[in-house]
Amino acid sequence: MSGVKAVTRSEFVPAAPVGTFPASDSGDGPRRLQRMGAVTVGVSLPRVWVGEHGLTPGSTVHFTRLPDGSLILRHQPRGSVAERFVTSVSPRAAPEHLFRQLVAAYLGGATEFTVLEEPELSPQTRSITRAFIRRTIQPEVASESEDRLTLKDVSLGVGFSARQLLPRMYQIVVELQTDGGLSWGTTRPTNPASLASRDDDVDRHAWLIERVIGLQLTATQGSGPDHLPAPELLELLLVTRALERIADHAVTMGDYGAQLAGASLPARVTQALTSYHRQALEHLAESFRVMQHPEVAAANEVLDAGEALRATHSTLTEALLVRGTLGTLAPMTAVSIGLILQSIDRTTAYAQDIAQVGLDRAAKSCIDRDNRLPGVRFGRDHGSTIVDSGGKTKNERKPR
Repeated sequence: MSGVKAVTRSEFVPAAPVGTFPASDSGDGPRRLQRMGAVTVGVSLPRVWVGEHGLTPGSTVHFTRLPDGSLILRHQPRGSVAERFVTSVSPRAAPEHLFRQLVAAYLGGATEFTVLEEPELSPQTRSITRAFIRRTIQPEVASESEDRLTLKDVSLGVGFSARQLLPRMYQIVVELQTDGGLSWGTTRPTNPASLASRDDDVDRHAWLIERVIGLQLTATQGSGPDHLPAPELLELLLVTRALERIADHAVTMGDYGAQLAGASLPARVTQALTSYHRQALEHLAESFRVMQHPEVAAANEVLDAGEALRATHSTLTEALLVRGTLGTLAPMTAVSIGLILQSIDRTTAYAQDIAQVGLDRAAKSCIDRDNRLPGVRFGRDHGSTIVDSGGKTKNERKPR
């Protein structure tokens, strides 16, 4: 079994102080401001807290102002105390367990990762750790010895904005989907290995966005141009995960499309697949656009188009695999076509989730003082998302 230990930041949120508190007091409760000069006022700090952090008269403390006017007091600058993740690798553990743990710690905001293994790090452990470095953004090897490997990410997400990272991730996904659709009906199909490698780049962006969002959601600091309100962060997280799954389906299409390349498909089958996939990509583009520029009518149009497109999946499945064509195709060819159709349908379903975020954003902007949403009908099933009478969305969790 692997042992996991996490050390988090130490910080104190003062209430509003003062008076004389016993040394054992935790510092909770009100305190009065005290005059400390002609124009200066101050407040005493809890003795226990001062002692715990080794502070003395003359020590420096650090304040952060929140949007609501509250202040946070820290004994060290924010981010100066690393969040450490330490894990011991067991020789009986499956190799993928270490990678999963490192990714989970990365998403959780860890800035230092230490991997231990006795009596020494195996080549497999070193390889997995370096794969983690390659597939994420920022962590680098800080130190390495026979029995331990330490990685550090000193950025803590500084300089990254989820809102700015998302369009780049979207562009990579679109390019991946476009090339996945070239895997059938061409004499030079896309190399599936190339698609898988580029899917790693999508994961790299997705994990970074999720890391930045997680840090902002858990941060007590709420100021700065890159800090977004929690509802918007959650919306961006939903879109990020939808795009990540759309990329996965591009790889699936590439895998099975390559198997069709030499199958001498009837022209009508190739044309049907290509046309259906093109419509799915157009729908994805419209969904992302309406998510970035929310407008109720436009969002509803995109969602309606998505519902119609999803119905196309059943129509094509029946036309290509049930009525007549099935008997002329080899079994593996029929299976490949079915799985490609399914991946295109799932791509549309995830695009619907992105469009739904656009509708949610547009609806929020229409809320009047009585919390009514003019012109928006509730209780309607928009593809995979249902908007209830309270204005909340219920998103169906879909298989990848």
